[in-house]
Amino acid sequence: MNRALGYLWLALLKRRALHFLRGLRRPTTLLGFAALAFFLSWMFCLRREEVFGQLVRPASLVGGAMLMLGGSLFKGFLQRGLVFEPADVDFLFTSPFTQRQIVFYRLLPGYLFAVGQGLVFFAFFVSHLKTPIQTSVCLMLFQIVCFHLAAGAAIFAGSISEPLHHRIRWMMLGVYFVVAALYLRTAWDLKLIPAFVSSPLSQVFFYPAVTLSDIGAAPSISEWTLRLVKSSSFSTNHVLQPAFYLSVFAAGAMASLWLLLRFRGSIFETAVATTTRMAEKRLRLQEGRRITIAVDNPSRSAALPKASLFHGVGAIVWKNLVVASRSKRELVLGLVFTLIYTGFLFALRWLLHHQMALGGELPAREVRDFDRALAGLLCFLPFLLQRALSFDFRRDGQHLVGFRTLPVSSFALVLAELAVPIGLCLAFQAFGILVLMACARYEWSMLLLVLLGFPAVALALNGVWNLHYLLAASKRAGGKIESTSPVGILIVVALSFLVFFPAGWAALQVGRNLNWRFSELLAIAVWLAVQYLVDFLLLLALTKFFQRFEVSRDAC
Repeated sequence: MNRALGYLWLALLKRRALHFLRGLRRPTTLLGFAALAFFLSWMFCLRREEVFGQLVRPASLVGGAMLMLGGSLFKGFLQRGLVFEPADVDFLFTSPFTQRQIVFYRLLPGYLFAVGQGLVFFAFFVSHLKTPIQTSVCLMLFQIVCFHLAAGAAIFAGSISEPLHHRIRWMMLGVYFVVAALYLRTAWDLKLIPAFVSSPLSQVFFYPAVTLSDIGAAPSISEWTLRLVKSSSFSTNHVLQPAFYLSVFAAGAMASLWLLLRFRGSIFETAVATTTRMAEKRLRLQEGRRITIAVDNPSRSAALPKASLFHGVGAIVWKNLVVASRSKRELVLGLVFTLIYTGFLFALRWLLHHQMALGGELPAREVRDFDRALAGLLCFLPFLLQRALSFDFRRDGQHLVGFRTLPVSSFALVLAELAVPIGLCLAFQAFGILVLMACARYEWSMLLLVLLGFPAVALALNGVWNLHYLLAASKRAGGKIESTSPVGILIVVALSFLVFFPAGWAALQVGRNLNWRFSELLAIAVWLAVQYLVDFLLLLALTKFFQRFEVSRDAC
């Protein structure tokens, strides 16, 4: 490592830390940071709960390691080159630094992240591990290995042709699906492969190849599964000593770094192209524009709506609907997220049904509570859809000033902007409820709660993300350069969870203090009332920042 590059990295790290601390003087940034700190503190207070112990079971650790490793490889392969800051490209690539030194300089932020991740893991799971220090160090080293593999995959992907990259990408997705199906089948007894695929008749089409059933029935896989399932936690594994684990992970980190630095492919041309593409993408996201613009096959003009609902401020809704109908990639991505998440919930319910069919007994009340919990888990679906279904203010950054000239109220325009993403989120959640109803029974009261509760959740989440975007847009309009940093995204994610804290706390207090027949219904009613009140306050805040954007724009 060059000493000049090390000094440069430390100086930039210090400057970013001071910039973040100075940003805490702003009330909104301070509020978001306080919310994140409160969330982490609350999780830290609950670190001794049994659910944290389940997260460090061998099956959970193996699944997390597979997810980290596969995600790092796939993300690096999609980049097709290392990503630098534009200023780093102008300075590093024109200076007398070797390619190895530049690659190692690019890995330094990843090393710092690995250390921070290990410290957080140690703080949360120290009470559930027999050797917490060695386990945390192993996690750091494994994360470093993932960063090395991601960088190597990015460099390799930049040296191959576009058709070959496209074929390898789909091959990787196929391999990941097979590995995920085998892992869920062996570790958690969840079947993603239909029964007819493993039937003797279907094996005729694959003869004499080995099928998934043959792999799952292999003696080595069966023995590994028994060891994986019977072990209750990571601390009960006494097969290998912690020192051996440390040596293996350390050797893996050093070997992966050695292979990465010995890679002879040139990184400069691919890094410049990837950095430029990522910088343009970031600029388009900040300005509310689409990442890609279709030029070769332009879409035909949409007809004007005839329904009176889309007249006046409803024209904004119609405009967002047209944009959504032309955004095939985003809609397919949202559908894929919905299918994966709903399929996981359906598999849990089908597993319960299968166990009960084999003779397992469970009281009807517990089965009903389990079905309610599955329906409640669908509330997390909008979290996964926020970045895909952004048909609101986040795509209208260049038109916000023009919207202020429309003869409509700001509050009505805010509602019109949020209508399409909320409607799409509710449509995907309705699809999930219909899938769950195929194997679960819901009474009318539960369906009524879903009908009233899902809009409150979707409105809150979209309100938080649009509030963050309008705040950043008003700063840019006022002449302040505002970039979307990982810390800022983390704060927004924390606020997305904490926006439900007042309603949850109020419902919990009502449920604890009132011990009578209708206390549960009253607690649910309190949750709905408080949550809709919070949503209304978010809408007022959105209206305020939308008006503030015009003032900042005029001040320029």
